[in-house]
Amino acid sequence: MKKQRTFLACLTFLFSSLLAQAQVTVQGKIADDKAQSVPFASVALVAAKDSQLIKGALTDDNGAYSIPSVSAGNYRILASAVGLEKTYTPVFEIKNDSKTATIDVTLKLLSKLLDEAVVVAQRPLFEQKPDKLVMNIANSSIAAGGTVLEVLQKMPGLVVANDQIKLGGTRDVQVWIDGKPSNYTDVAAALKDMPSDQVDRVELITQPGARYDAAGGPILNIILKRNAELGFTGTAALTLGGSRYDESALDLGIKKFYRVNPSVNMNYRSGQWNLFGSYSYGHREYFSLISVDRLIANEAYSQNNYSNNNADFQNYRFGADFYATKKTTVGVLFKGWNRVGEDAAKSVTDVFTKNTSDKINSFVTENNANSTRSNASANVNLKHEFDQKTGHNFNFDLDYAQFKTNNVTDLTIYKNAANTFRSKSQQNLKQPVDIFTAKIDYSLPIDSTFKMDAGAKSSFSTIDNRLVFSRGGEVSRGESNDFLYKENINAGYFNVSKKLKKFEFNAGLRVEQTIVSGVSMTTNVLDRNYTQLFPSASALYRFDKHMGLQASYSKRVDRPSFQQQNPFSFFVDSLTYTRGNPNLRPQILNTAKLAVVYDGQPFVSVEYTKTDDVIIENAPILEGTKTYTTAANLAANENWTFQINAPLNFAKWIDGYIGNQAIYNAYNADYQGYKYEASRWHWLAYTGATIKLPKEIKFEVNGWYMTKFLEEFLTLNRMGGLFFGLSKTFLDKRARISFNYNDVLYSQKTDAMIGFGDVNVHFRQRNDSRNARLSFSYQFGNTKVKGSRKRSVGSESETSRIKVE
Repeated sequence: MKKQRTFLACLTFLFSSLLAQAQVTVQGKIADDKAQSVPFASVALVAAKDSQLIKGALTDDNGAYSIPSVSAGNYRILASAVGLEKTYTPVFEIKNDSKTATIDVTLKLLSKLLDEAVVVAQRPLFEQKPDKLVMNIANSSIAAGGTVLEVLQKMPGLVVANDQIKLGGTRDVQVWIDGKPSNYTDVAAALKDMPSDQVDRVELITQPGARYDAAGGPILNIILKRNAELGFTGTAALTLGGSRYDESALDLGIKKFYRVNPSVNMNYRSGQWNLFGSYSYGHREYFSLISVDRLIANEAYSQNNYSNNNADFQNYRFGADFYATKKTTVGVLFKGWNRVGEDAAKSVTDVFTKNTSDKINSFVTENNANSTRSNASANVNLKHEFDQKTGHNFNFDLDYAQFKTNNVTDLTIYKNAANTFRSKSQQNLKQPVDIFTAKIDYSLPIDSTFKMDAGAKSSFSTIDNRLVFSRGGEVSRGESNDFLYKENINAGYFNVSKKLKKFEFNAGLRVEQTIVSGVSMTTNVLDRNYTQLFPSASALYRFDKHMGLQASYSKRVDRPSFQQQNPFSFFVDSLTYTRGNPNLRPQILNTAKLAVVYDGQPFVSVEYTKTDDVIIENAPILEGTKTYTTAANLAANENWTFQINAPLNFAKWIDGYIGNQAIYNAYNADYQGYKYEASRWHWLAYTGATIKLPKEIKFEVNGWYMTKFLEEFLTLNRMGGLFFGLSKTFLDKRARISFNYNDVLYSQKTDAMIGFGDVNVHFRQRNDSRNARLSFSYQFGNTKVKGSRKRSVGSESETSRIKVE
């Protein structure tokens, strides 16, 4: 018993000692050299030995600060404030028996301040770099009160139509956020709700260099803001939206659709740790109307397909960075999303004789689908900065991602009459995808004008596709399938960049080895192993501070998506289905560009792209009275783009631009025994303006118009869009409310024709593009908190090939 009391006494003494040690508080006041208190100054407690950050704080209105729970040791205080010199205090010691330590700091006025005036260099809105066009959003009037999608519509040459973002109206772009592809199922919808005042800049990389994966088209990289200091910060936002359509012509009356999207984003940084996380939820209701007229032999088919859809989407992201030393950072990142959707479609098909309006048949197809899609991924990364000032660093990423798709579709087909027999069938698709990647990147600056980069990457992907097709409750073996796809890509790259007075140069070479195999129902249908080289180069010569000449070249590859290589047949209705093609080859693109830039903006430019083994996404095939589409390497494509841009800045209260593009698209293909040769010029015009009104109110208008154009086998009629926005910031710019009205004229409708061989189809589509949204966001906590590191993960190229919509 005595031993127990002795032990408890020792334990109590030890606990009391530790408790006392943990209660030391460092406090004090920050003042300027005129003895005036400095409110909201940044105060950092750093280790005396290596200046490593321990804790931080901000001063209050009276210039006072307090840093609690400081352990024994030797420290210094680093204090800084806007317009005042950064100052370190002498070393001071915290002892175990200390209660408080009072450290006051005096900050001197910056020596560069003249007559109390501060000259701030503001980045121009557009900057043309040797390899990309940069639009600087931070502190620009076009960012306040808007959304990211509205910002993208201001990027010269980009067109947003039918929930797709295209360059020049024809070329698909990859949407990246902070250096990695976005994994949103509906990228356009997500960007519509993301506040643009969180964006620092947007980079349009039309010809990605050697350090980027060779796969994919132009990259649109959205860089979010980095904040400055320590503590806790966050942003909460809510978007409400809706639309209303008169569908009386379809006997549906007035239809209303709603959406809601709350989100929260938080970051906490203290000492050697940085913790971050975000969560968003979205519910969206929308519709799609597709009308198709087909001419098949001696019969004409007129089809109207109307679908009501709703989806619930959750997105999460959390992780941590540990600053092990001043030069080494270790991080972990977990992220994912989950989408549950319901689609209810009804298609009515009327059959007429070819040259008369006599109806000879009519039938209905009901297509009801329930789908669940999810993604979960984990990333471990290491960054070591040999020299932070010069950019001499090493990065390593190891990550794993899993995607799951479960889709159950019920098809019911019957004659458009009372009491008729109903044919029922079901498609049950399960598609798990596993991706494992590892990559390293090394940057070595030789001097302030010369830099070399090198790296390597390996990725392993496995896709196990299972489709069970049932007809009348019985499994149809001929229409069911099991397809196992495996892919391994190994890559290495080397890149150099150099500045010589007015000349900037960037060049690199990437090597990629691709190994793929595919087994369908025990039959080997795919087995390839090949190596490809991808050179790239870009240069910029500045004649003076206003004008320059930019040139670039790159070779790229567009690999087929995992779903395009899936040999399944997937029915849309009784007359239409899609079928994958496991024998698809990658398409190869060679692109060259020459541009005259003025004040950082491409004023006049010409670009040429030659694409071999073009993957036609929806190559039409007539099979009796059915039309199915499949992806196939069918053609060679040539594309010329001539561009002219001009700013709209004739007054202080308006900021914007106007631009034009003349685009030539040509295809040459042999398909289904026919020679397909088609080409067309089309014109694209776009403009955007932000008008500053009193009381921090901004009015924005954006619009675009495109004449009839050619895309693969489709000839699409003219289309365009007009958008209005109104926004106001308040509560010391922490709060923002905005109202947006999209596609005001309801002109973002697709009207297309296919006339090829025996296929003669007229296709029309419209959806929920005209809608209104009201958004509110509020930023809380320390608005100068430095956020998590912006880094790309290893599986960025592979995940971008997974189509989840």
